Order: sequence, then C-alpha cells, then structure tokens
Amino acid sequence: MDTVRWTNPSNPKPPIKNNPTNPNTPPVPNAGAGSTYHIAYLLPFLSAQSDGTTVPDRSKLAIQFYAGAKIALDQISREEKINLVADIYDTQANDADFQKLLTNSRLEKAAVFIGPVRSSHVQTFAEWSKQRRKIVLSPETPIADLTRQNPGFIQINPSLKAHCEAITRYVRRFHKPDAVTLLCKVKEADRLGYFQNANTAIGGGGPFTELIVPDETSSFAAVDLKRYLKPGRTAVFILPSWASQDFVNAFLRNLKSIKGNNRVEVYGMPQWNTFENIEPEYFTDNNVHITSASYIDYTEQEAKDFQQKFFDATGTIPDNDGFNGYDVTLFTGRMLARYGLSFPERLPVEVFHGLHSDFQFSRIFASGFMDDRNNQPDYIENTFVHLLKFGKLGFAPVE
Repeated sequence: MDTVRWTNPSNPKPPIKNNPTNPNTPPVPNAGAGSTYHIAYLLPFLSAQSDGTTVPDRSKLAIQFYAGAKIALDQISREEKINLVADIYDTQANDADFQKLLTNSRLEKAAVFIGPVRSSHVQTFAEWSKQRRKIVLSPETPIADLTRQNPGFIQINPSLKAHCEAITRYVRRFHKPDAVTLLCKVKEADRLGYFQNANTAIGGGGPFTELIVPDETSSFAAVDLKRYLKPGRTAVFILPSWASQDFVNAFLRNLKSIKGNNRVEVYGMPQWNTFENIEPEYFTDNNVHITSASYIDYTEQEAKDFQQKFFDATGTIPDNDGFNGYDVTLFTGRMLARYGLSFPERLPVEVFHGLHSDFQFSRIFASGFMDDRNNQPDYIENTFVHLLKFGKLGFAPVE
C-alpha cells in the first residue's frame, strides 16, 4: 500500500461531504471546492510475484496506470480547489488475495475507488462497494450487466453492446438496412441482437441480413458472398468476431477476390488492430473500419507534453495504460471539484475529452426498464466509441 497526499494549504479542509442532488435541478457550481476527498487505487502490482530484484512483466499495466495517475493528481492539486488523499493498494492476481484485501479496514475510509482491473475482482468489488455506497470507477473491464441497483458504479470502458450500437449508428447514416449483412460463426450469433436492436431503434427499414457460418469455418470458398453484392451500391459486412485472426483473414481475402468493381465496406472489432498476419491490402481494398474505446493523437501538443512529463518522472515512455491512468484520474478530480460526491448523478450531462479516451455517459438499466429520469440506474457506462478506418498510416478516426 502506498499513500500519497496532495494538498493546497490555501484551501480549508472541512469533512467529506456528500450532498445528493436531483439531476433535473441546476448544479451548484464548484460544489466540491474546499473539501477533502479520500480516493483509493486498486491495481495489480503483483508484488507477491517479485523476487525483490525484478518487476513482474504482468505488473506493467498497474505501474503505467499509476504513473499516469500521479501526473494527473499533481495537475489537480494545482488547478482544482480540493484536497485529495490517495491510497494505492496491490490487488495481487488471485481471488483469494483480493478477498483478503477487502478485509483491510483502511479501505472503508475511501469514498471513491479507481479499479480493480481483473474481471473477477471487479465483480466482487462491485458488490462490496454497493453495500457501502462507495463510488467506483472501473477503468478496464467492459462487462455488460455486471451489477444491479448500483448507481455509484461507473464503467469507463464501453461494453460490447456500445461498440455494436456505434457501428450500427454510423452504418445507418449512409446505408439502408438491406445493404447490410451481419456475418459470424454459430457460437457468436448471440452478438447479432445488439446490431438488430440498434437498427430497429433507428427505424426506416427492415432488419439486417444475417449470414451465420459453422464454427469450424476456415475458408470462404464454399460461401457464396457474391449474392450479397449488388451493382451500383455499397455492400456492407459487419463481423463481430475477434477470437480467430485466420477466420477474419479468410473472409477479407475471399471478399477481395470476388468483389470485382463492386464497392464494399467491412466493419470489425477493436482486436483487429492487433492482428499481425493480415495483408494491409485486405484492409484497404475492403474499406475496413473498426471500433475502439480509445485513440491517442500523438501529434497533439497536449499528448506530447504528457509524454515528456511521464518520461521526466519515470524514465520511460507512457503506453496506453499510462494515458488511461492520467485521463481517469484527471476526470475524477474535476468531477469531485465540480459536484462533490454527487458527481455520478451528473455524468449523463458531462462530456470529457481525454488524451486516451473520450467519456460520454449513459444510465444503464436492466433489460425491460427504461430511463425516465426518475428510476435509479443499475450503473453508469461510458458509451463513447471511436470509429476508425484503415488508411496509409493504419487505423485512424473517420472524418
């Protein structure tokens, strides 16, 4: 456990305050100003796996995230009129160690938590925090329907549903439903409902066509893709697949070979950006787009400044986790300064533009329940998703 204190001596230090507000009433400007807030980071530093001379490779996420967070905490101490006390805990890797951590009485002092990361830890901690009415920002795990009646739980990483809905909204801006084909294996068919439901909500046409192939499919030689191509208009294929690079590669290769002069667009998942064995021409010629929860524009001066600060502090270059730690912490500090501990209630009207991600929040309800602004949500989710298109420099945001 590490304890870091950032204080501004010019500010008074009254007790922690939580003044619930009605989201339909105007907010009190700088409601958190002058207050002291205890926050805690729950990250897998994996100190138990260290031999005392080396740092475990798997602890890189925590180290990078924490280093970025420290830069943000320093910035908050200079820019915001709040006092923060931050405790840092090592969640270790296995569930038994994490359960032991939850018996630490010092955890009760924190009002806001950032982390944990491991999915089983997140699920356990969501229940722990719900019982104690704590605020939790889950920075990594994109799990839908993780918790119920827990309005203080904030999921930063968009769920699969958010990615599918983002693709659907973008595709429907330019194409009619009958131009779109959803393609996947049998074991992935349950994902198609996200697209169909989003398409139905938009209206103005029928359902998307579905092409579901056997799980063992490794070649598209026996699949008639030509029937989905129509002269004079673009054929759109959406593949919610990511487990098999070979499957995606086989589809793109076959589509390129049979499409002729027909224009096509292909939409895939974030994991495609890490595929290494697919020829770039398959991405280019098939107009491949993917979604992404994050996008860092390294040409922006603010990103360059952060990289320099990170290097000055650590002697290393920040990766995605370093940028994420900075964004999540800076956002949390600004929300505390603006609204105090009632900030989760205000998130649906807040938009945050970070270096790593943008945040745009939605109130999430169990299936069958609607958001009429009077019901308590099950949790809050960042549903902002980037649409990236492959070009000469790789995947970049669509114009």
